Amino acid sequence: MQLHFVKASTCRNTTAFMEGDIPKTKYAAFGKLSMDADYLAAEQAGFLVKPENPDSVLRLEMAGSEFCGNATLALGALAVNRGKAEIGRQFFVECSGASKPLSCVVNKCSGGHYEVSSEMPKEAKVSPFSLDVNGRHFSGGLVELPGIAHFCIEEDILSQEIYDAVMDEIIKVCRSEAFGVIVYTRRGGAKYSIRPYVCVPSEASRVFEQACGTGSLALGLWMKGRNEAKKLEILQPSKGVLLVDVSDDVPRISADVYFPCEGSIWVDDSLAAGREE
Repeated sequence: MQLHFVKASTCRNTTAFMEGDIPKTKYAAFGKLSMDADYLAAEQAGFLVKPENPDSVLRLEMAGSEFCGNATLALGALAVNRGKAEIGRQFFVECSGASKPLSCVVNKCSGGHYEVSSEMPKEAKVSPFSLDVNGRHFSGGLVELPGIAHFCIEEDILSQEIYDAVMDEIIKVCRSEAFGVIVYTRRGGAKYSIRPYVCVPSEASRVFEQACGTGSLALGLWMKGRNEAKKLEILQPSKGVLLVDVSDDVPRISADVYFPCEGSIWVDDSLAAGREE
């Protein structure tokens, strides 16, 4: 089977957009292939499908049916790239995990880079949470968004073992399609840095992402709940910056997006089926 793909980079957090006649039951398997180093080495994968709402220009189904903020920003850039939307004008896109279309604006396109701002789902449950793992106590904010739940904790450096132990506990207490451990530090004022670790159980994937849109949003909502900040500048592991605005009822994130490559991959059905098992 030959599949067309577009690889997008949002602050170097890469999404493989897949196009083709792919059954939804195979999304997880093909998503894992696109993340494989032999294929596209993407950090996440989604599938371009027909929008459900007539006002939307594009729809994305993530491989694990989760919601992804950075993929939504990239989808907005793709809409302009394909002539389905205009720079500086609001339009709507859809992403799995979100209950309704999300408004996007591409403010600028220069040298193949798109400055994109997108609405995020406003349904969120934010609550203090603490746990004990490996003899250590962690206290922070549990932010449950549609399709993904994040645990935000203020720490410096944690080992892989601690990240996995914390992730295991979050998976036990939350019901979601995806989970994140968002370790953050303060850089002064409303500036923060994060190291996001994201798990999508249906894909059996755990990844230290180069950037995380929903993780940044979760941190913004946690800081808003603590009356610390409502407009945040969040430094990602890639050294890119993602902006979060939770100052009103409709949260938004903004970042730079570009498309490093586009083409086709060859996958036979037996290989895909074998990796799905």
